[in-house]
Amino acid sequence: MREVEEFETLYLEGARNLPLSQLADTYKQLDKDNLYYVICKSGMRSARACQFLAEQGYEVVNVQGGMDAFE
Repeated sequence: MREVEEFETLYLEGARNLPLSQLADTYKQLDKDNLYYVICKSGMRSARACQFLAEQGYEVVNVQGGMDAFE
């Protein structure tokens, strides 16, 4: 859920980047049969993204603390 600049700064192997600002247009790229761990810089945007995705029928987990927790 991080914006492009944030994603390029600290990348997690295997991660896909669907920025929150574009999520309403891109979420259908995701497979509803998968579980997704959603992460942003601090956990706030990913919480909003999780809420949206859950409402669309996706199984999601918000990574508490976001990327800040990894640094």
